[in-house]
Amino acid sequence: MELLKLSLILGAIAGITKGIQLFNLHCRRRFGYRLFTKRGFWLAAIGINFLWWGFYAWGTAYLHHDPQSGGIILMGMGLATIAWLVYENIRDTDALHGAGGSALQLILFFPLAIYGVPMLLIALLFLLFLTFKAGPAAWFVDP
Repeated sequence: MELLKLSLILGAIAGITKGIQLFNLHCRRRFGYRLFTKRGFWLAAIGINFLWWGFYAWGTAYLHHDPQSGGIILMGMGLATIAWLVYENIRDTDALHGAGGSALQLILFFPLAIYGVPMLLIALLFLLFLTFKAGPAAWFVDP
């Protein structure tokens, strides 16, 4: 029974993945525009993170006795970024394909944007400090 559940889940994931690939191929053939690109990912990731952290800042501002305007500004920047992504997708396709593709982008990129981008920044900081070349400790000791 567990093997059947696992095969159904894997089949559903494979079907959804293939459907998204076919949708992207259809948009590329019909409109000459690909929806799932690096630029689309970064626009979605920036918008999602601004919305997420703006909502967090807005919600916790009251607890810290801070003004809530910082969170509202971040949410506005996130909405503007997502609106630009939707505008580009609708401009280069039609309304139905652009709105559907934008919704797919936001749904698919949400987990990666929320968890992947901060982890990437932490890894970059870690690599920066890891690769910092300093001399041996004996160079810094006063004789």
